[in-house]
Amino acid sequence: MKNFSIAIDDDGVALVTFDIPGKSMNVISDEVQAELDAVVEMLRDSERIRGAVLISAKPSGFCAGADLPEIVGHFKRWRAARDQQALRQGLVESSSLSRRLRALETCGKPVAAAINGMALGGGLELALACHYRVAVDDPKLRLAFPETGVGLLPGAGGTQRLMRLIGIEAALPYLLDGVPITADAALAGGILHARVPADSLLDTARRWVLEHPQAQAPWDDPAFKLPGGGPHSPQGYRGFAPAIAARLANSGADHPALGNVLKCVYEGAQVPIDAGLRIESRYFFNTVRSPRAEAMARTFFISRQVLSRRVERGDPEIYLQRLRQSVLEERLAMLDEGAPVVLVNNLVRRHAVRVEMADTVQPWGEHEVDFTMMAELRQRLLYVQSLAALRCLEEGLIADPLEADAAAIEAGFPSWSGGPVSFVEVEGLAYFLESADRLAASHGNCFALSSTWRERMTSGIGPYG
Repeated sequence: MKNFSIAIDDDGVALVTFDIPGKSMNVISDEVQAELDAVVEMLRDSERIRGAVLISAKPSGFCAGADLPEIVGHFKRWRAARDQQALRQGLVESSSLSRRLRALETCGKPVAAAINGMALGGGLELALACHYRVAVDDPKLRLAFPETGVGLLPGAGGTQRLMRLIGIEAALPYLLDGVPITADAALAGGILHARVPADSLLDTARRWVLEHPQAQAPWDDPAFKLPGGGPHSPQGYRGFAPAIAARLANSGADHPALGNVLKCVYEGAQVPIDAGLRIESRYFFNTVRSPRAEAMARTFFISRQVLSRRVERGDPEIYLQRLRQSVLEERLAMLDEGAPVVLVNNLVRRHAVRVEMADTVQPWGEHEVDFTMMAELRQRLLYVQSLAALRCLEEGLIADPLEADAAAIEAGFPSWSGGPVSFVEVEGLAYFLESADRLAASHGNCFALSSTWRERMTSGIGPYG
């Protein structure tokens, strides 16, 4: 195998070393997944092997999660699936890691994860599918599920195993907000079983394997009960109600993943683990097929290095000034039309790049909320920035769509959109063109499309080609 090596010691403990050649961090690629099949088969079928320790050879850590650029490459194919056969195939492909981790978990031999440094996203899901988890006692230890920050959700068992370890109420902040899991919290909840000096890591994991030949995941015990009870328990109510309210208050309705995380937890908590994993896989597939998820992942991961170089040289500054100017001018137009200042300022704060305003955050007080007006003003703010970004691309003020999106996100444009350029594709080209024309007729040339962009969109060609 290219990415894993297996050494079996005299006691029958297999040391499975994860080490992707040529990369500073381990990630879970399609190739790594295929090799996991061979690892599980060997653990399950070899009479020499009594159990296994999974460890990373990378100083950077255990595993940084999925190979995101590779996943982005799958998005377009999965989004294009329309007939039943293509949809079934897409679901099978997108749930492959979940099935492989479940196979590891049920291989019939004890498996320990020896964790150094970071275990993020799919890397943490890999660790949770092991029966025992020991980590190096080191400030560099990082455990987290950052998926929602890039428009995704943990799709390889993260939503199901975490809540079965620590309960719904405790799990939701980690799943919804990507809150880092501290070592103390991980130990208290059984996410980690031990924390040891680096020179004791392997021996501790190996000793546990030899002492627990019949190990199984707690949720595979017929007597298992969800800590704190299910979604209709007092703890379940405490977890879900504030989580839903907080997300709706902070543009959660626009975010492709947050609602699906809540559904994974709510539905999965009421069924056995295998059914819960199937539920999670379906919601993961639905999420990755969302244009917003593709836009967010593309912006956050593919363009990071390019953006950092551009920022150092100061390339996006004029571009960002144009976006800010479009926001400030549209804000003044809204106020001149008589829109309540408290409404306008709060919408600017949530749906625009950061601009200087007096009393940006204002209490609603006794103001009645006109939801039709709110929707119209919100659309105007998003569109005026998106159209400004398209003009900057056409004029050459910024080099390409990825840079435009990433720079705007860094400056405060809502992340769920993927950026002001990706927002065009999130809306859909035909709908964006129709809406821009309607807004231009009502509110002026700041919403007008150039002939170049109009021709492209009419031909079905978006900013990303």
